[in-house]
Amino acid sequence: MPASGTLLILMLCTSAAGEQPFFEMEPFDQVTLDEHNDNLVLKVQPLERPLPERPRPTATLTLRLVDHPDKLYQAQWHTIKQIEFFEDFLLRKANELAAAGEADQAYDYFKFLEEKYPQTGKLAESVQNYLFQEARVLYRERQYDGALAVLRELHRRNSARPGLDKVMGATTEMLVDEYMAKGNFAAVRTLIHNLADAYPGQAVAVKWSEQLERRAAALFGEARAAAAAGQLGKAGQLCRKIKAIRPELPGARELAEKIHRSHPRVVVGVSVAAADPRPGRLNGWAALRSSRLLYRPLMEFTGPGTEGGTYTCPVGQLQFEELGRRLVLQIAPDVTWSSGRETLTGYHVARRLMAMADPADGAYRVLWAELFSGIGVDGVYRVEADLRRPFVRSDALLQTVLIPYGTADAGASPPLSNGPYVVDSRSAKEVIYRANAQYFVVAAGQPKELVERPFDKGAMAIRALLRDEIQVLDRISPWGLKIVRAEKDIVVDRYAVPLVHCLIPNMCKPLTAKRAFRRALVYGIHREAILGQITGGEELPGCRVVSGPFPPGEDLDDRIGYAYDRDIKPRGYEPRLAIALAGISVNQLAATMKKRGEELKETPRLVLAHSGGEIARSVCPSIKRQLELIGVPIELKELPGPAPRQIPDDVDLLYAELAVWEPVVDARRLLGSQGMAAGCSSYMSLALRRLEEATDWQEVHSHLRRVHLVAHRDVAVVPLWQLTDYFAYRESFKGIGTRPITLYQNVQQWRPAFQYPEGE
Repeated sequence: MPASGTLLILMLCTSAAGEQPFFEMEPFDQVTLDEHNDNLVLKVQPLERPLPERPRPTATLTLRLVDHPDKLYQAQWHTIKQIEFFEDFLLRKANELAAAGEADQAYDYFKFLEEKYPQTGKLAESVQNYLFQEARVLYRERQYDGALAVLRELHRRNSARPGLDKVMGATTEMLVDEYMAKGNFAAVRTLIHNLADAYPGQAVAVKWSEQLERRAAALFGEARAAAAAGQLGKAGQLCRKIKAIRPELPGARELAEKIHRSHPRVVVGVSVAAADPRPGRLNGWAALRSSRLLYRPLMEFTGPGTEGGTYTCPVGQLQFEELGRRLVLQIAPDVTWSSGRETLTGYHVARRLMAMADPADGAYRVLWAELFSGIGVDGVYRVEADLRRPFVRSDALLQTVLIPYGTADAGASPPLSNGPYVVDSRSAKEVIYRANAQYFVVAAGQPKELVERPFDKGAMAIRALLRDEIQVLDRISPWGLKIVRAEKDIVVDRYAVPLVHCLIPNMCKPLTAKRAFRRALVYGIHREAILGQITGGEELPGCRVVSGPFPPGEDLDDRIGYAYDRDIKPRGYEPRLAIALAGISVNQLAATMKKRGEELKETPRLVLAHSGGEIARSVCPSIKRQLELIGVPIELKELPGPAPRQIPDDVDLLYAELAVWEPVVDARRLLGSQGMAAGCSSYMSLALRRLEEATDWQEVHSHLRRVHLVAHRDVAVVPLWQLTDYFAYRESFKGIGTRPITLYQNVQQWRPAFQYPEGE
């Protein structure tokens, strides 16, 4: 083949930074001719593979140049000095990058070669060298987990590589030291097991296996001694360590099962830890959930009824006399607080009911104070309270904590527990509740210890449930339902009553106090779209956009929706109207400030606060973006501690999840002048007054719909949507019940199954 100007001489060199990687180019091969042909280097289209092993010198090789693909050339084999395939170029480049420490770029080349040219000569050896070099770099940088992952891949490719067993052993030992320091024995056991599986008899595996054996044996001895001494909580903790270190230790399973029968323990994954789990909050998922563990109030909501909610008195019996103008409470004897110092009597109840009518007391309830007339105690355990007038749901007003007045425990904050559990310890990682030894109705077999473990992200909580790290999950985000439902041994159920999600406006702030501005907020939030994001586009029972602060329930027959007026339709998404209303409100504020000699330079930034939880954390940024599109700047703020009973002074809008389960009582707590918004209109005050003066349920229904209408017109709250919440537990777990009001409603009937690693 003669030399000519049409032939391309290819100069291969290392590509400069930013140039296209070779493997992204069109494939080509390179043919180098002999000195009689000026050592020309030809860039040709890929040759047919494989090439002849011993071609005759006078035989020809057909070539098609990359730059002239339409022409065929013939080159005699004796004129060809060297042929390099495209894959050989790539392999050489990959090795150069690996040697230069460009591990990420080298990886891209090796990956391409293994996918497209797996038969490339010395590819396997090059990849192994690359992996070994990368593991060495990670080891020097003390990234031992990454180094071990690379070494395992190298072991998968060539377990007989010289020295690999020692390097894997050294890297594993560094990780073992780290996990031992953290007390993560399960991880240590897994590391040692994997090393021994890769190289049976490996020195590091043998050494640590023996150490774990000795540690587990020592713990086993301590656990047996603790169990014999009646310290079952301590014995159970030691057994859990043994289970993590060496579950196959002889006798360990039998001891753990024996302790489980005597001291059952449950770990519950929660979305938010309960900072102050006192009952009776309208807002605050954690308090709704955990208050049942610590407190049994005077009256307890057990579900919707035909006329409002149904209530029980866990500490006695309640009767109505004198056509509803007298409450008679017969207190059960032997009801004690967790301190065991005093027994509940009628005098304690009487003091509490009087405190609820005292504006200076923290237990004060406005409506109760208006109804309460007088009280007396007859024979220590009988309490008679007179009311100025009948009220349709007087029992709903008595959801109050009972306090042992007159003792050293009276001023305890939070109040002493009279529920089935007390707080044993509290940390950022978990809250441990232990059974209350003084509880008045202990059930045989109920959990002796209950652990609440908070998870910031629902996906992490779901993984913990699937791995049996927790037995119950208190709340599943709607977008996580499909994952959990797909598991055969997991039960998913929903709570019996929904929550209403809304924004509480601060009526003391200049902008949110304006009705036009609150309307702008409603029109400016695309509630249907956000709800669709929450539910993943799936239609879930009871999940819907609402027009007011009361729950509509799941359907027309749902008794929880007795206060909701279905004729009042939710306002639609109208961003142009929202922009106009917001602009009018800001101009009014500017005019007011100008009269005071002040200047409004820009629209004030509003603080939108929430109390944590995955739903609030995911929803509030969406609300922020949509409100900023209509010209309302928003600053997000997550509030520490328990959900506030009233909107904080430094907050303009509060994202709330409301348990308005008895609207005839809760309406004032939410919408009144002392309610969550810290103010209301005169129209709302009048509507609430008429509601509370209603003497029968026909009037109650009429006035509640009036309250709904006023709330809708005033935008007393910015209504968002109603959500039904779901929980999950392992199928072997018994006693939770079907559709409870809150997670712990039947906690004394909980019966956790014994769980232990299988196949160890």
